Amino acid sequence: MADTPGAEDDLPALVKAALPAIDIDALRGSDDPGHSPRILLLYGSLREESYSRRAAEEAVRSGSARHQ
Repeated sequence: MADTPGAEDDLPALVKAALPAIDIDALRGSDDPGHSPRILLLYGSLREESYSRRAAEEAVRSGSARHQ
């Protein structure tokens, strides 16, 4: 938050000393493979023209392009 411009203006009652530093290693499980998070996108329409299906397929397409 310290690097975010205007964060102090948005949260004037924030006491930074009360926020502990985030220990990433403490959040990982013992069997964590270390890959990027995997996200499951579901859509529930069986219609031929489905915006939710199109959005899910676009998310897969744009995410796949980043990992090539």
